[in-house]
Amino acid sequence: MKFTLKWLKANYVKTEHMVPMRDGIRLYTSVYAPASRTEASPVMLVRTPYPLNPYGKTFIKDLRTHMDNFVANGYILVYQNVRGTFRSEGEFINVRPLSSGDIKDPARIDEATDTYDTADWIITHLNTNGSIGVKGISYPGFYATMAAISGHPAIKAVSPQAPVTDWYIGDDAHLNGAYQYGMYSFGAAFCRNRKKPCSIFPKPVIEIEGNPYDFFMDFGGMKNAYDALEHAFREKGGVPEFISQFRAHPDYDDFWQRRNAVRDLSSAKAAFLVVGGWYDAEDFYGSLATYRAAKENGLGTSFACGPWFHGAWKRKRYDCLGDATFGRGSAEYFMDKIEYPFFAWYLEGKGTKPQEKAWILPSSETRPRAAGLTDGQWETYPAWPPAEAGEARLYMSRGGILSETPQPGDVMKYVSDPLNPVPFCKEGVGARDAHVADQSFLEGRSDILSFVSEPLETTLKAEGHLKACLNITSSTSDADIVVKLIDLRPDGCQLLIRSGVMPLRYRSSLSVPEPMVPGKAVDIEFSLNDIAHHFLRGHRIMIQIQSSLFPLVAMNPQSFLPNQYEARPEDYKKAEIALNCGPRSYIALSVVD
Repeated sequence: MKFTLKWLKANYVKTEHMVPMRDGIRLYTSVYAPASRTEASPVMLVRTPYPLNPYGKTFIKDLRTHMDNFVANGYILVYQNVRGTFRSEGEFINVRPLSSGDIKDPARIDEATDTYDTADWIITHLNTNGSIGVKGISYPGFYATMAAISGHPAIKAVSPQAPVTDWYIGDDAHLNGAYQYGMYSFGAAFCRNRKKPCSIFPKPVIEIEGNPYDFFMDFGGMKNAYDALEHAFREKGGVPEFISQFRAHPDYDDFWQRRNAVRDLSSAKAAFLVVGGWYDAEDFYGSLATYRAAKENGLGTSFACGPWFHGAWKRKRYDCLGDATFGRGSAEYFMDKIEYPFFAWYLEGKGTKPQEKAWILPSSETRPRAAGLTDGQWETYPAWPPAEAGEARLYMSRGGILSETPQPGDVMKYVSDPLNPVPFCKEGVGARDAHVADQSFLEGRSDILSFVSEPLETTLKAEGHLKACLNITSSTSDADIVVKLIDLRPDGCQLLIRSGVMPLRYRSSLSVPEPMVPGKAVDIEFSLNDIAHHFLRGHRIMIQIQSSLFPLVAMNPQSFLPNQYEARPEDYKKAEIALNCGPRSYIALSVVD
């Protein structure tokens, strides 16, 4: 539904407040309330560590875009800067761990208690019907999860959408412990120490100049890169504690485990609608982990996922990403048919009670000018992944063959050179598009093993889990193993569907690294994020194995070090990686009929 700014200003009133928390710290809160509505209204709350511009009298643009269903139905919309960010008082702590104690304990301070106190203020000071919903995308999705954990009786429903959940296993900062340079550039701005409340997002202390591949290669290693970041922070007033903690906690220890947002949902009472995108480059792991945890805790939990990049489900005109065109209409369908009816039931008592289910929109035909999407292309299941899904194993065999039955064993090798890592994307392709980009630009490299199936005789519907099982030998004491699943189209496009990384030092445990014994074969097994992609008739399935994905992931020194952040140029070694083909090296896909 479209609203002009003139209509909004005639029908809604914006007010700004400093809402007190139990310890006296006040949080900036903007409230958009119906101007002439006499009956009590439901509330939609968004808590964020990002700026809520424009501050002052001007309205936030969300009200005319992805929040318009709530405006059309007379909701009160409440936006809040979390503790220590922008115009709110107090100290900000990244992915603040939950404290112990009762939620009403005056000495307990965390994001759950701040949400609880905010909900109390909303119910006391605004003309509400006693029902609050909370939603948020990315980092605000983390706060939506915290809202559920608060257990406040007025918070009836939450929607963590691509929520930051575990910054070590799979969201933003690391992939199974391998550092992502995206956090380097993000942290250079977001993690800056704040001297006083402000309204503007800070400038980064260090700028990535030119081609990111060359920029990070020029450092010669992880230590030099991280030293440069910390030096830049010192010149701008000091190194933030969170930036230092990366270096102090290279493994999955208590520091990271306590920051897992879904570690304990036992106090949560609200219904969940978890949202994710199959091609989310930032926090898709968080979507899957949050859905699983809410489901395991017996909460009323639904899941919605489509062929979206990070947050694309709020863009009504979204239809393509990089080399793939998915059709228009998926975001509108989500907002009108899934998201709003979910909240309408729990906050207004309108419609029918949502059944716990998964709404799934797979990707499939991805050629330019693909036909527009229709409602019928959405699939629904009682839960995700589909209970009826079976497992298909695709074995890696000699000669680069990918087959459904294991073939006689063979050894295929490549040499991974840290001075020439495999590029994550073609120069000029943005990081967002790269997650569904044509991989044919890598043809001819000798440090990638490729395995290709015969053309499919019928469509293969891959929906659910994706797992890599490999028998690997390395000539060095450490290396990364990168696995890519690719849809090889008849036109030659090698469309990336999913990639995953496993540092060999973490093959047994993310918490206790152990070196490889050079020349000794090991079986490794790790999960990649779930997929829902239909490989069409005539297409081929391709698997690629490599040991770098640069600069998405920092180059492994390929020699075992207790701390990857201390890798000096002389620590980087060439590694010969041998994949022992046959029955112990395969990809396991969940497939439906």
